[in-house]
This record gives sequence, structure tokens and C-alpha cells, in this order.
Amino acid sequence: MGFVVFAGVATHRLCWSLVFLLALIATGQTQTIRSAEGYVKRGVARYERGNLNEAIDDFSKAIEVNPRLVAAYYHRGTVRVIKGDLDGAINDYDRVIEINPRGAAAYYNRGVARFAKWEFDEAIRDFTSAIKIKPRYAEAYYNRGVAKHATGEIDEALADFNTALRINPRYAEAYNNRGAARQDKGDLNAAVADFSTAIKLDREYAGAYANRGLAHLLQGRDKDAERDFEQCLRLNKELWHELKERIEKTKILRAAKQ
Repeated sequence: MGFVVFAGVATHRLCWSLVFLLALIATGQTQTIRSAEGYVKRGVARYERGNLNEAIDDFSKAIEVNPRLVAAYYHRGTVRVIKGDLDGAINDYDRVIEINPRGAAAYYNRGVARFAKWEFDEAIRDFTSAIKIKPRYAEAYYNRGVAKHATGEIDEALADFNTALRINPRYAEAYNNRGAARQDKGDLNAAVADFSTAIKLDREYAGAYANRGLAHLLQGRDKDAERDFEQCLRLNKELWHELKERIEKTKILRAAKQ
């Protein structure tokens, strides 16, 4: 598998905080909050300002006031994923789903947390549940494809990437990961085409340059590979060690096929 990218938790619902925060400041109410919804809104504002621990505290206070407030569990779970508290996040999404089993985002985010724990089968089930509720959920198809690729289900992964791209034709990560799957199937020309499309959509996509370089290396196009590796490292020097390891493995694979 090449350099793959996994879409993170859905944070799009953290949307109304700044207006609320300004209102609190204007009225001098930043310290006196009496409703569960107020704690949630302040927690979202704190999240957006980067104060993750304080945000979690506010979401927890909201839950104390109203143990069935879905938004509090959902947002706390989202912040816990970002902080790396995957078990805590999964527990929060469990509660969201228990209260509201028709919310696609909670299944999706729980799938993200489970994938991060390498619980691929469980993640696939969650992404599938999200898709059943929201059939045009491009990110859920994409992440299910990444999880299926991780379990060796390459044809199924390709089908999911194809669906994600039908829904969102400008999904650079889906082109990149479809290219990685195609490369694993030995279809190097198609893989290079996908990596190139990902790069056209996102000129700063270091992983796509790395993947295209590895595919070029397998094709014997060493100069093209070198140019891609140089561009990858210009964009992200932190990939150096992983890229070096991938290059060595690719050279061994190429030699074995000659």
C-alpha cells in the first residue's frame, strides 16, 4: 500500500460558536451559563480557539445538566478523537447512536475512531451504517474504501473510491488512494494517472507525489521518480524516513520482478 490518507472526524456541525461567543462577551455572560445548550455552545467556541480540555469540560457539564443532549456527546467525542482518546470518543458516539440511531455523522465518526484503533471490520460496519442513512456520503465511501484496502479487499476498496469520486469528482484523496489500490493490483499506468489527477487537484499533496514516484520507480522511470520524490520532500520533509523505506522496498520489488 502506498501513502494513503484517511479522512478525519466530521466537525462540520461545530458551526454556530463564534456568534454565540461574541454575544456572551457583549452581555458579560462568559462565566454564568445555566443551560446545557449554553455549555455546548461555549465548548464549541473553546474548541475553535484551540482550548480542547476546556471544551471537553463544557461538554461534560452540558451532559450533567441534560444527559440526553446529543450535541454534547457528539462534540465531546469529536474533540476526544482529536486528542487521541479513542475509547472515550467511541463511548460518546455509542451514546449519540443510542439516543438518535438515525444520525449518519455519529456512525461515521465512530468508524474513524475504530479505524485509528486498527479495528477495521468494526470501522467498515460503521461506515456502511452511515452510508445507509446518507447514501451520498462521499467521505464514508472513501473511508470505507481505505479500511477495505487495509484488510486486503482491494476490489471492494476500488468500488468505494469510484463511488466517492462519482459523488465528488474533485476528491483528491480519493484519486490518491484509488491509485494506491490500482498499484497494488499491478495496474501502474492507471495508478500514475490517478496520482497525477490528485496532484492537479492539489498541487501541495506531498503523498500523491510520493506515490507517483514509487509507481514511476516500478515502471523503471527513475528520473521521473526522482523528480516526484524531490517535490514530495519540498512539500513535507517529515516524510523523509518513511519515503526512504518505501523506496528501498520498491527497488527490491522491482528487482524481484525482473
